Amino acid sequence: MDLTFTLKRDPAHEERNRIIDPLIAYNETKAGPRNSKEFTFAVHSETGEFVGGLLGSTHWNHFFVSAVFVDQRYRRAGIGRELLKRAEAWALEQGCHAICLDTFDFQAPEFYEKLGFDVFGKLEDYPPGHQRYYLVKRIGSVENG
Repeated sequence: MDLTFTLKRDPAHEERNRIIDPLIAYNETKAGPRNSKEFTFAVHSETGEFVGGLLGSTHWNHFFVSAVFVDQRYRRAGIGRELLKRAEAWALEQGCHAICLDTFDFQAPEFYEKLGFDVFGKLEDYPPGHQRYYLVKRIGSVENG
């Protein structure tokens, strides 16, 4: 069999979908509909200035946080905690049983642990000289889901 391998940087959306769509279809034959939903929580000041936000998605019965950001001027004011509190409430409404996220050692692993997240994995020396932590927080009830 003659095969040609190509590398494309920044592939078009259609090219990406040619890979991910059949994988998702296969996964759903094994695990059922993944019920994927993307979401954004944004925070603005009373003057309309962007203060921060949270990005994520749901898959099956888990909620994945891909980014949490609070502008440096507004940190330590409870905004990150409130974003995660609201995200958790939304996740429960969606029938999620856990929230997953990752963070680096120079970001906020202790912040997430204080909010009830447990470290379930860690990559050493990624990026070089640092660690990347993977955390989960169980929410809701598997029996009631």
